[in-house]
Amino acid sequence: MFLVGGSAVTISLFPDSDSDGDRDIAGNDDGVGYGIDDDDDNENGDTPAMHAKLLTNPPQARPSLKSLTMHTSTFLLGLATAFASVSSAHTLFSNIFINAVNQGDGTCIRMEMTASTATYPVRDYKSKEMACGRDGQNAVAFTCRAPAGAKLTLEFREYVDLAHPGAIDPSHKGARAVYAKKVSNMQTTSAAGGGWFKIWDEGYDEKQKLWSTIKLNNAKGLLSIRLPSGLPSGYYLLRSEIVTIQNVTNGVVAPQFYIGCAQLYVQGADDAAPIPDSKTVSIPGHIHPSDIGITFNIYEVPLKLPYVTLGPKPYIPTSSTSASSIAKAAAVPFTGAVPDTCLLKNANWCGIEVPSYTDEDGCWAASSNCWKQQDTCYDMAPPTGSKGCAEWDKKKCTVIQNKCKAGDFVGPPDKGVKLPNVDADNVDVNALPPVQVEDESENEEGTAADVVVDGGESGEGDETPASASVYVTVPVAEATATSAPVAAATPGCGCGCGRRVRQ
Repeated sequence: MFLVGGSAVTISLFPDSDSDGDRDIAGNDDGVGYGIDDDDDNENGDTPAMHAKLLTNPPQARPSLKSLTMHTSTFLLGLATAFASVSSAHTLFSNIFINAVNQGDGTCIRMEMTASTATYPVRDYKSKEMACGRDGQNAVAFTCRAPAGAKLTLEFREYVDLAHPGAIDPSHKGARAVYAKKVSNMQTTSAAGGGWFKIWDEGYDEKQKLWSTIKLNNAKGLLSIRLPSGLPSGYYLLRSEIVTIQNVTNGVVAPQFYIGCAQLYVQGADDAAPIPDSKTVSIPGHIHPSDIGITFNIYEVPLKLPYVTLGPKPYIPTSSTSASSIAKAAAVPFTGAVPDTCLLKNANWCGIEVPSYTDEDGCWAASSNCWKQQDTCYDMAPPTGSKGCAEWDKKKCTVIQNKCKAGDFVGPPDKGVKLPNVDADNVDVNALPPVQVEDESENEEGTAADVVVDGGESGEGDETPASASVYVTVPVAEATATSAPVAAATPGCGCGCGRRVRQ
């Protein structure tokens, strides 16, 4: 037991087997898990807000100007980090690679900021959350530049902190799609509403006998697609949609939607035409109760194929300008780019240099400035983590503080030197050899779109026309594997199906 904000809190390392209704650290009232139990004996145990506070907003001490108190993370931060990985998870769109360059965990990504429920699905397909997920109406600080025709790789995680491998629980079977929407203002234009057009989708692969979600796990959580070359320049929301139907039977329709959005500035070709209204849909509004995509019963033997994906057919506007030519064009300044003054980044936060100083008061003022930036970093940290905040503490704030303590009042040390970013996990999206597979989606001319299981380089120097090419990093041996027998599944068993007990 320890105190948090004056309240006594007990962390139990044993399963919550007392059937008292307390939720485990994932917010599940299932009687199994690692419990955080407060002494208020509220009906549902700890709330997701408490979990989010523990996991993403650890309290930080703030030194006064001349305080010699060492500024360090508290014991609570260590406990939160230790228990973050035990959360039960579904899936989360965590980060994006542009032409094989990882933009950083959470950078340019709109996601739910409550860590304990960030991987949970949207269940009401009529809600605004269908556009960009929970908290998806709120813009993030940064927008990533992506030339039209670029290769975009989306990463998905079952565990937001990468404590365990996996993209989505294997019991969750269903389809995937990627949409885009051109917006006039990233900060003020609503994600919900009209203007969305689909650029890729995949449901059940009849040749490989695999659901698209299973292929995502086989691909180690990576999905790479080609951004259409015919997009006009401007700001876009890139929307990932995963719909799982493991809870759908002949008598129950309970699909789950996993939604996330990335903020992009697309530098397009000069000959790009506006997106036709006839190719766009409203989200919410693109799904109807009778759609096969949400009423399909995956437990029937044999399956009533074909499975029809939700929403419109993909629209792939093309350009006569090659993708590499667009990528090599001079970069156009845009609002929301990571600033040049950024010394270290964590998701959508940047640390900037503290004011210069030549005396003791100035030294401690700079130290205070640094710690306040760190506090903001933790406040803004998404569920994907706060490694950059800890690095700012270690490499910047602690160094300045120690200089002040030692009587070295001229600084800051290493003024203006950028620190290596630590918020990008080391993933090689080009590590596997290419293999050709078929896809039945159609581009605007009605011809079959090329789908490539890819491990080759792309981006500059890639003269392949950027039409409907889709890149999916999948090991060859796994790509030909069949799924588990349908008869082995339990119809309508819910998200708890196949839940693994964390040891």
